[in-house]
Amino acid sequence: MTTPEATRAKIVAAAADLFTRCGVRAVGVNEIWRAAEVAKSTLYQHFRSKDELVAAVLRQRNDAWCARLRARAAAAKGPEERLLAIFDLLAEEFADPAYRGSDLVNVAAEYPDPDDPVRAAVRDHKREILRYLTELAEAAEAADPEKTAATVLTLADGAACARVGLGDTGAAGLAREAAACLLAHR
Repeated sequence: MTTPEATRAKIVAAAADLFTRCGVRAVGVNEIWRAAEVAKSTLYQHFRSKDELVAAVLRQRNDAWCARLRARAAAAKGPEERLLAIFDLLAEEFADPAYRGSDLVNVAAEYPDPDDPVRAAVRDHKREILRYLTELAEAAEAADPEKTAATVLTLADGAACARVGLGDTGAAGLAREAAACLLAHR
């Protein structure tokens, strides 16, 4: 017998796949429950609305991305290199020809209401990254760790935009260089 947790995970996985391939707004609830191979009522037992399901997908993606960032930073040598590890992770992602930008940012563009649970999930993602970058900036003895973290995140987001908008696979490296200059002039 399948557990409720396994069923929920199956629904989230099916939704995540559909959202990645088609976009959030383009995918209907009927497509999701069919892809998950569950009854529509089962989907609604786990998620009261599509927005709640989208938020769950985004939280899962956040957890996975943040875990990759933490692992990349942990493997870096020295506090400054740990702070710059975000750009190394992005460079790896940008090398994928199928890269279409941050799933979280892309979805945020589809939900203009700042009070929507989807936008809240995106904000939570960015805040978690910002908190972690602030910790890394403190360890790197940046003069203003919060400002340094915000600048690093802005550079990372800008690099992602350059990758998508311009097809610039080297944007992460350029952003890394800019962040390294910032750290050198603390």
